[in-house]
Amino acid sequence: MRNMTKIKAAAVMTAAVAGLAVATAPAQAHAGVVDVSRGSCKYYGYSDHGYAETEKTSGGCSGHAWLRVRINGVIGSWQHDPEREWIYAPSGMSIQVSDHKSCADCSYKNIWH
Repeated sequence: MRNMTKIKAAAVMTAAVAGLAVATAPAQAHAGVVDVSRGSCKYYGYSDHGYAETEKTSGGCSGHAWLRVRINGVIGSWQHDPEREWIYAPSGMSIQVSDHKSCADCSYKNIWH
């Protein structure tokens, strides 16, 4: 009976240590895509922890590709380009949120990390 108690205690301790290792593991990097198309103009937004972009892929409208990101809790200014706008996170930092839109006055969609 005494050995069974030791075995159970060891099993509980092993499970607790394994759970702690999983709980403290760093978050995995992931990427996201959003569709910010309007009318016949097709736009998409892409973002991961290191890079974000908004791109017009087709259509003849006059809207620009618009993008801003949040890094270390700070939301940057909107940047835009007639075809494609992109932002890289500085070395050692990561993008927390990216916002994408297809014209100055359009609503935006975001990708959270």
